[in-house]
Amino acid sequence: MSWRNRGRPERVPRPKVAKLTEESLQRLHSRATKFVEESVILRELVENVQLSRGRLHLWREPGNLMARITPLGPRSMLLETPRGNSWVEHKRGQLATVLKVIEEDGEGTFHGLGSLVAKQRGANRLAQVVLHRDFKVPVPILAEPRYWYSMHRKPVIAEISDSNDRVLVRFVGDGMSGSFYGTCMYALRDGAWGCYTIKPNAAGTIATAETWLNKRNWEDWG
Repeated sequence: MSWRNRGRPERVPRPKVAKLTEESLQRLHSRATKFVEESVILRELVENVQLSRGRLHLWREPGNLMARITPLGPRSMLLETPRGNSWVEHKRGQLATVLKVIEEDGEGTFHGLGSLVAKQRGANRLAQVVLHRDFKVPVPILAEPRYWYSMHRKPVIAEISDSNDRVLVRFVGDGMSGSFYGTCMYALRDGAWGCYTIKPNAAGTIATAETWLNKRNWEDWG
C-alpha cells in the first residue's frame, strides 16, 4: 500500500458479470419480463426490461432506472440501484428472489407500494391498499410522490371527502427532532385520479388544499 492510501479502507472490488451463454441470458430476460408483466405493481411502473452487456435493467422510463440485476452465476443474481456514479447492493439470490424483493418493496427503495401484494395482517390497512382497492387509484398515480417514497416516508390518510373523490395523505418521516411530513391530495377530476403535492401552509384540510389548488388552476407545489 502506498503512503497516500494509508489509513483509508481498501476499495472492495465490484462483482464481475458472470460469462453466461446467450441462451442462458435470453432465458433470464424472458423470466424477468414475464414476472414484470404478471405483477400488479411492476407491470404499471416498469416500461422496459432490458438485457444489456450481460445484465438486466428495469427501466421506469428512458433515463430513469429502477433496478439492475447482475448475474454472478447461472443461479446467483445481484440486485442493485444506482446512486450517483456508483451502485448500492440490496440482495443476492436466485432471479425469482431478487425480483420478489423489487415487487414487495415497502420502504421506497424501488417504489414503496409493496403493501399491494403483501398478506393482510390485522384490521388496519395501509394507505396504499385503501387508495388502490377502495378508491381505485391506479398504481402509477399512487407512486407519483416518488421523492417522498425514496426518502422512506410512510403515507397516512388524514382526511377523506364525503363524496369520496378527495383523499388527503401525509407522508410521514422521523428525524432527530421528531416526526415531520409532506402532504398530497389524491383527487378524482373529470373521471381520472390525480396526485397533487400541497404547499404546507395550505395542507391542513381537504378544503384548504382545494382552495389553494383552485387559485393555481390545479398546478401543484414544486
